Amino acid sequence: MVIFGGGGVGERKANLFYPYAEVKVASREFSPALMEMGNRGYLELIKADLPDQAKEVLHGSFLAIPATNDHQLNLHLEKTAKNMGIMVNNVNGVGDVVVPSIVRKDPVTIAISTQGKSPALSKYLRKKLERDLNQKYGDMARLLGEIRPILKEAIPDQKERKRILWEIISDQDVWNLLDQSYEKAYKRAKGHLNIR
Repeated sequence: MVIFGGGGVGERKANLFYPYAEVKVASREFSPALMEMGNRGYLELIKADLPDQAKEVLHGSFLAIPATNDHQLNLHLEKTAKNMGIMVNNVNGVGDVVVPSIVRKDPVTIAISTQGKSPALSKYLRKKLERDLNQKYGDMARLLGEIRPILKEAIPDQKERKRILWEIISDQDVWNLLDQSYEKAYKRAKGHLNIR
């Protein structure tokens, strides 16, 4: 896949895709983070004169992401890719492939999409969630992940297991204890199981 643009948008797309695909980023200049990813071998950086070298860069790719700061250049790159039979993710609208904004707090991942209607709203929501979604949510996911197998073994009724999990999630004391100690929160959550 090819990402056109070495700035912030290209950087976010590269971060999203490099663990799962061979990524090339084509631009005249690259952000420091993209340079670091290139130096680590996560992706290939291609200094390219665009749009003149677009076909050459696109050759053999399955997906193109025009993410430069030049709207007209992005439209030209999109047209070139489509003429070559390559799918396009349009960062400013609906393309062949929709890539949502992603917020990660391991193991929690949230995808945000406005289906191309408002990239600004997607960005706003992503930034808000990145601010508001603290590590406590990741810890809660871990805690529930550890409790579920215990519940499955001890309580055969699925509805009862679901009720208990919701009881734990709704327990403000469990959330508050996650700020102090994972172990204390786990102990409080396990108290909801009523298992001897």
